[in-house]
Amino acid sequence: MSRNDPAASPCSNLVDAIREIAPTTVLARVYPVSRSVTHLFESDFYRMLIDRQTEERVARLIRQGFGRAADWRRAHDFYLPAGALYLTPEPHRIGYVPEDDYSFGLAPARLIAISGGKD
Repeated sequence: MSRNDPAASPCSNLVDAIREIAPTTVLARVYPVSRSVTHLFESDFYRMLIDRQTEERVARLIRQGFGRAADWRRAHDFYLPAGALYLTPEPHRIGYVPEDDYSFGLAPARLIAISGGKD
């Protein structure tokens, strides 16, 4: 018999699902669907070289996990360790290139939503 665990965190499920697909991902940058691009970053702040199908699966999971909490016409960063979704910095801002400031550009002012607590 299957039971739903009310204590199970939606964030943990999302983070676990992403880690099954791309185990070393720390940050996923999801661009608008019109750009058809997703970037995955490891803890060293550099982009992972990964196939397009994997990027699309991760983007789909994030969009589904946060639904209407975000304006998906803009780019967003999902930081897996905190389960937090941030608005991506504009290209001319520090943090757009994650290794610029070694913080992934995760400023509290850009926080959109936190899904269910910490991983």
